[in-house]
Amino acid sequence: MPVEAVATTGIYCRPECAATPLPHNTSLFSAPIAAEAAGYRPCLRCRPDRHLRSIEVSSAPLPIQGAVALISSGFLDRFDEAALAGRVGYSPRQLRRLFEQHVGATPDFVARSRRAHFARRLLDESDLSMTVIASASGFGSVRQMNRVVEQIFRFAPNELRAKRRTRDVLAADGGLRLRIPTGSLLDVDQIARHLQPRLTSGVESLDGAVYRRTVDTCGHPGVIEVDLAAASDAVELIAHLPTFESIIDEVARVRHMFGFDDDRATAPRQLATDPSLGRLVRRRPNLRVVGGWDRFETAVRVIVGQQVSVGGATTVTAGLVERHGTPLPAPALGLTHLFPTPEQLGPLAAGDTDEGMPRRRAQTIGELATAVLDGRVDLFTPSPAELRKQLVALPGIGPWTAEVVAMRAARDPDVFPAGDLGIRQAVAALDATTELPSEDECRARAEGWRPHRSLAAQHLWASLHTDDPCAEENYR
Repeated sequence: MPVEAVATTGIYCRPECAATPLPHNTSLFSAPIAAEAAGYRPCLRCRPDRHLRSIEVSSAPLPIQGAVALISSGFLDRFDEAALAGRVGYSPRQLRRLFEQHVGATPDFVARSRRAHFARRLLDESDLSMTVIASASGFGSVRQMNRVVEQIFRFAPNELRAKRRTRDVLAADGGLRLRIPTGSLLDVDQIARHLQPRLTSGVESLDGAVYRRTVDTCGHPGVIEVDLAAASDAVELIAHLPTFESIIDEVARVRHMFGFDDDRATAPRQLATDPSLGRLVRRRPNLRVVGGWDRFETAVRVIVGQQVSVGGATTVTAGLVERHGTPLPAPALGLTHLFPTPEQLGPLAAGDTDEGMPRRRAQTIGELATAVLDGRVDLFTPSPAELRKQLVALPGIGPWTAEVVAMRAARDPDVFPAGDLGIRQAVAALDATTELPSEDECRARAEGWRPHRSLAAQHLWASLHTDDPCAEENYR
């Protein structure tokens, strides 16, 4: 969303801010990050840094969108710009040029801004020490945090903490609490309906609108809770961890899993214009594609779910966790294990163990794990087409599996698994016919829903929900 910057004050504001600067002193920027790169700081009154998406790249080339997603997942906390450029197929110089053109800031500035804004949230909402906040936000030292925060906000961290509002501070009982803006309203009922039958016992649980799961943060196991109904414009994260080092990356996982950075302006509006699908969109205007916490974990779950019911896949996945996952030192909130890593599941490729599923499918999981470890499959590649190509090159993975992995794990916005039985049933219901359309007919039908076919598929799957418990078994 565009922001308005005021030259005389050096501040940028939300469009609805009560401030009334003279028009000739103002200029528009495409997004907050562009205003910050130009030297403006966020307004302390309307707090655009809390309410607006920092970056808008929906019209940027796919490699730039992929690079932004990598930065959001913490890539530049571990590597440099040259590595990022190589990852998306550009030279470092070309990457910086395209970032300045489409984002309004360099990749390095985007990464520094990400850390500074997260530190600002911890300054507002917690009483953590400056040392802990610096580590949690991905800074190498308090001195580095002070320098970057002052560059972005024009105030030192201790000055920002002194300016915080009393209502922003969250009680620290039972773990670190943070608010994560959602960008728009959540369809909590739809999210719960999707998650409940797919929860992996020992790793995840759902209590009403509170999603819980085990995590491994910098080698330290713990539990994260996400209250999906905490507020109309935010969820609340509660972290039960022995250290908050780099918790910024766990927040990024929450945003990725629940689609807080998805295009919530264009996609629903475009799909709502379709004469048939529009009825479903208007019925559930806040529906989103629900992803997964971890990309490898999500891919494994999709493979386990090939040609079996959702309930059956959930049972088999729980068995994998019990046999191969790392137990928590002390069970917490009813959760007992970390999900197995690629290193732990790689031996399944030998096919010499009984995993409660067809031997060939277990081997496929092992092949995926091995391919992730040796780089043949890059679950973070910025090219959805390349990810699908890498996946189908593995034995036991076909187009349906690759498409659902791209949708759920990589959040590809334009996936349409036309051969899925649930999709075909939903399209038939949409057309009020008892005859199932073919895969080709479904694919042709979806052409008009580009480039938001993933959301269209989610609406179709959601429309299958009835009082019939078998309806849930027809989609992933």
